[in-house]
Amino acid sequence: MTSFISREPVLNERDFVGHAAELAWAADLLGRPSPQNCNFIGEPRIGKTSLLYQVYARQLGLAPGVKGAYVWLRLAELPDYRPSTFWRAMLSRLLGEAGRAAPSLPTDAQDVFDELDETIEELVEEGGYGRIICLIDDFDLLKSGIGSRDLDWLRSLATRYGETMAFVISSSEPVVELEDRLRAEEESAMQVSLFANTLNDRWLGLLPVEEAEQLCRETAVAEQQPPLTDEEVAFLLAEAGRHPALLKIAAAYLFEARRYDTGPEMLEEVREDVRLDRHVVWLCRQLWQRRSPAEQAVLAQVLAGDTAVSDRITLKQLTRHLGLLEKREGELALFADAFAYWVDQLLNGPVDTAVPALPVTDELLYDSQTRMVRVDGREVRLTSLEGRLLDYFLAHKNEVCTVENLLGDVWGPGKSRSVVEKAVNRLRVKVEHDPKRPRFILSARGEGYLLRLP
Repeated sequence: MTSFISREPVLNERDFVGHAAELAWAADLLGRPSPQNCNFIGEPRIGKTSLLYQVYARQLGLAPGVKGAYVWLRLAELPDYRPSTFWRAMLSRLLGEAGRAAPSLPTDAQDVFDELDETIEELVEEGGYGRIICLIDDFDLLKSGIGSRDLDWLRSLATRYGETMAFVISSSEPVVELEDRLRAEEESAMQVSLFANTLNDRWLGLLPVEEAEQLCRETAVAEQQPPLTDEEVAFLLAEAGRHPALLKIAAAYLFEARRYDTGPEMLEEVREDVRLDRHVVWLCRQLWQRRSPAEQAVLAQVLAGDTAVSDRITLKQLTRHLGLLEKREGELALFADAFAYWVDQLLNGPVDTAVPALPVTDELLYDSQTRMVRVDGREVRLTSLEGRLLDYFLAHKNEVCTVENLLGDVWGPGKSRSVVEKAVNRLRVKVEHDPKRPRFILSARGEGYLLRLP
């Protein structure tokens, strides 16, 4: 799997798509006579790590002929977030970038910081370094360990070496909010200016339409897929929005679906796969649960179709900064259909457990003409693939259908075993009372599946 549909950060410049405006912004600030500190603020999985790494890999802001050291520090990779661990990692990475052997490092945070300060001074004064850029990813992870003293130390470095040194960080919230909480917890008066005061903040929202389309089409090329049709691109942008992580997940399901179904029901099957993907569910819940009550109220208002939002400040936050609302065909809407679906489930899902359960019976009736299945007193419409699969099961009811037979008779040659498992799971969701404890479509361990009917 390439980095185009991988769920890991993109660390290859060739595979990085989007955020061109943000990269240009960072290049401008870092390339000034006195480099400026930058902070990229964004929601989980919006692309902060990939963007920050591109600044590091491309050494943005480093003028030709200038000697520079770019230090990359991803805090998620540290064993803990104690001050001593953080400062030791900073010093070790800087020495590595400067081509110097890392000596036995001190363990006390103050001692490590003093050695880091001396190293920077030596690189600038004696080593001829004209740029030292420290890139710190997921900066707000430090809130569980770092203190206001450490933030003061960071500011002292940025101030003392302001003509040479700058920090580029990423966080999921403005650093000033982190500092406010730290100082409140420590009950310390702000005797010095905040580190956040030195940062230029840039919010990361959705990709522009052109970049989102480019990501979709280049993903198809990278995955050696036939070119995406305009209908498929429009589907991806509607279902996943212009969110890079959601687009990659949706594209992966689309490419998989193309392998075994090209009919008109294919996109509907992809839609179901996307909305049931565990990472999509987690991400949508994160995007909702991280919102303030005022933001949740506006999102719910728009979801309900009431676009006459009176809270203009919150509306601006949700549109311009977070990108969770956008204009679609002139109307305000949630940025992705998958997000709208899960917000609706969170707001309007079943809450009254006293409602009588539907009757559970052993009756399963299927009309192949309309593709309607009747079970437990309810009717559900199947997709064309699900219908072919159930037809096959009914023709061989109470018999074990091997995966090989299913692949050969339902899908045809050239398909992988995983497509059978996914299709069976989708069918179970529609016909079983409890898909995790099926009573109709049973698994025959090591062989295949069996449709049990009286």
